[in-house]
Amino acid sequence: MSNAALSLRDARRLLDAALEHAEQLNVAVAVSVVDAGGNTKASARMDGASFLAGSIATSKAVTSAGLGFDTAGLGQFLSGNPTLLAGLSSQPGVAVIPGGVPIVVDGVLVGAIGVSGGQAGEDEPIAKAALEALTAEVAVA
Repeated sequence: MSNAALSLRDARRLLDAALEHAEQLNVAVAVSVVDAGGNTKASARMDGASFLAGSIATSKAVTSAGLGFDTAGLGQFLSGNPTLLAGLSSQPGVAVIPGGVPIVVDGVLVGAIGVSGGQAGEDEPIAKAALEALTAEVAVA
């Protein structure tokens, strides 16, 4: 993985790893991988995933890339400030629900991955499994 930017090749590897993990869990999801500017690099919606899952996955990824936090942690942080939570939650394209995870390489935010469509608690582990798979692949190469 490049330390300056998220390549299309790595975005596709993340996408494939997330989809594979979701298949192993028998969960139909949508996955979106964005660069540090929130631009979509790769995305897919599995058969059986809701038509809304794609846009929600992208919102999770964009939120995570834009703020540099995973969306689960962001939601927990904002739960202590209802005014800020309401303000951010009402912004178009912002998601403060679990499933968005930043992609950080050598301390630099290069993008994020968003997963949507699973039941409570399934989206974030799928995103994190994709990151772990890519990290393991790079370490072996």
